[in-house]
Amino acid sequence: MSSYVLLTLAAAWLHAISFTLAKRLWVYSRDPYQISILSQLACGVLALLALPWAGVDAVTQMPGTLAAIGVCVVAGQVFFILALRHGDASFVVPMLGLKLFAVAGFSALWLGETYQPLVYVGAAGAFASLFLLSDGKPRGSLRSALFVTGAALLYGITDVLLVGAIQAGISPLQIGVYSLLVPALLTLPITLTLLPGRWRISRPFGRALGSYATIQIAGMVFLMLAFGLAGKATIVNIVQTSRGLWVLVVVYVMGRLGMAGVERLTGAQYRKRALGALLLMGSLALAVLAHH
Repeated sequence: MSSYVLLTLAAAWLHAISFTLAKRLWVYSRDPYQISILSQLACGVLALLALPWAGVDAVTQMPGTLAAIGVCVVAGQVFFILALRHGDASFVVPMLGLKLFAVAGFSALWLGETYQPLVYVGAAGAFASLFLLSDGKPRGSLRSALFVTGAALLYGITDVLLVGAIQAGISPLQIGVYSLLVPALLTLPITLTLLPGRWRISRPFGRALGSYATIQIAGMVFLMLAFGLAGKATIVNIVQTSRGLWVLVVVYVMGRLGMAGVERLTGAQYRKRALGALLLMGSLALAVLAHH
């Protein structure tokens, strides 16, 4: 098995955990913008530790790309947190697999790639999986579906920009660090205005933010290494959709441990959502195989 596949699988496992922990942040705050901005700030603070090794060359070489990545990450995080507000982690995380179509679409737009008809069959299967992921209730998670689709679009643009930067000579370490630092810097004026007055952080909330950021960054390390080895965003994204299955395991374990903020699913729900996640992964795999 290729090294980048193993690295991406590790990233998928870690992000299945961190995304579920993001759902738990709603236990400590009901403000989606507070959760979105503070979760990015926590990641940015930890990313500062790697700045001496990353240097500043990336800033001077590709300031526009870094700014675009930062804007996409900030907006994508807001959409993602809002999706978690209206839907379960076991619904939202598999649906992030739609990011692959954004990656494929923007790669086609910017790199002139074309696709076989089976790619569109895969797209139809991916959207059909929404029915199973929402427990067979096509309208039950409409808001969540719309928000996660927006997040997938923005994260897809981010991945194309990340790989483009790596292809241009920026190291995975550099682009990884700045993809975490720039969003925190962009939102810093809001953070300084609202902390510590309106946005108070209790110790439990701080620990929850720290846990999320630590695991999120660990997943980012593996993902950036995978991007660097593969040199392409699409193939990495197809492996990354496996987190749609891993998150069901994470939700089950956290639920059994009695962790607050994690949904409790019935056996029927697990079966339906597992089928939905498998259909989504199969559809995305079909799209990529048809493309190649």
